Amino acid sequence: MSTAIRRATFAVIAIATALAATACSSSSSPSAAAAASPLAADAASPSVSKSAFSSAKVAVKAQPAGTVKLGLPDGKVSAAFDITGLAPGIKHAVAIVPGSCARPQSGSALVSFPTVTDDDFGNLKTTVQSTQSGLRELPDNAVLVVRLSDGDSQQQKEPIACVPLPSGMPGNSPVKVQPVGSTKREGEATVAYDAATKTYTVKVKATGLAANSRHAAHLHQGACTKQGPVLVMLGDLTADDRGVIDQTVKVSNQSAQLTGATYLNIHLGDGSQILSKDKKPTPMFQPILCGPVTT
Repeated sequence: MSTAIRRATFAVIAIATALAATACSSSSSPSAAAAASPLAADAASPSVSKSAFSSAKVAVKAQPAGTVKLGLPDGKVSAAFDITGLAPGIKHAVAIVPGSCARPQSGSALVSFPTVTDDDFGNLKTTVQSTQSGLRELPDNAVLVVRLSDGDSQQQKEPIACVPLPSGMPGNSPVKVQPVGSTKREGEATVAYDAATKTYTVKVKATGLAANSRHAAHLHQGACTKQGPVLVMLGDLTADDRGVIDQTVKVSNQSAQLTGATYLNIHLGDGSQILSKDKKPTPMFQPILCGPVTT
């Protein structure tokens, strides 16, 4: 177990004690499971800012993000990953499948790769080569996908990141990772703090989510590209039948204010899904929307 995850595991116990008060004070009634995070800080509240934080706008963008550089050395496909915005410590199956990033086919892989593993900050920086050899060119009308995990269930096999393949031979330039699906996932938020009432008010509007889905959300210390401890726990956000989140959350009893690098993270799963029984991230911890909070 890494130092970061081990430290966070101990901290989760302290965070859980404070959740009941947080849940009662939030207009969205976050559950204890939603608030707990394996990236929890040693204290539930952010550090005190020297200059008062009042409000900030946040542009949240689809996660994960980054690039993959493709090659074809010695008859094998190589994939050099430089991706951020993944769930810490999760293993992923990687494959080339028919289709497009808007609609990748989830059947048998055209080309398979060894599994890859995210680091403690939710980043994937590694190079793997295909298990097949003797390849002369990349498959036509195909994409490289990173699946939710290396599990066997249909949900675990769902792609979370996609790279369109160039026709024939790969070029020298990295290819940008694209979100999976035909609906654009994006949004914006406003984060405000009222020092008089010690209350955070977070307004979130986002599109491109699954209809009627629930998503755990937190304010974190760090950045979307280097995930860190939870500072403010926002509970679950709920998309409507159009896949739109339009929700305001209030969290009171917050005596300290945001300072330094912070970000808003919206996860794939709800609060009951993002942690295992031993308080480690599950594949459902996967960020789907993230944006920096400028304080």
